[in-house]
Amino acid sequence: MTDRTDALGLPDAALALPDDFIKVTRLQIGLIALTLLTASVVFTFVPRIGFIPWPVAVAVALTLLVWLWIWPPLEHKYTRYWLDDDGLYIQKGVLWRRRTLVPRNRVQHTDVGQGPLQRRYGLGKLVVHTAGTRDASVTLSGLAHDHAVELRNTLIDRADDDAV
Repeated sequence: MTDRTDALGLPDAALALPDDFIKVTRLQIGLIALTLLTASVVFTFVPRIGFIPWPVAVAVALTLLVWLWIWPPLEHKYTRYWLDDDGLYIQKGVLWRRRTLVPRNRVQHTDVGQGPLQRRYGLGKLVVHTAGTRDASVTLSGLAHDHAVELRNTLIDRADDDAV
């Protein structure tokens, strides 16, 4: 059987993360950026704590804002996943791409979780724990929560059939 592929070499079955992934990632990075910006302001203007020149604080803030705006759409664009008879494939990476296969017969158990921001937007995180030590757990964040639960159930149902 020959799978059809697109220009990036991905099969037609490859799925993208929901668009809300971009919002949630921007909010998460924004919270980190706000914390770092607050710390840099404190270190810049409170003499007893230390001193960071204001150009450094501005450079940090601008770098974080650029990262906040540009990175999430790129991460969304280059993250794909698909499930086939072999198992769960996950391809990630903006600069360095990595394709991971989680074979169905190596699945030990799975988890689906949600943080507060993910819950607000109906997203979740699928964690697949496998036998072995290298990549013993593989995480796929930003899935629609219902779809993450469906993937979890599919992986566990099929994994039970492959028991030795």
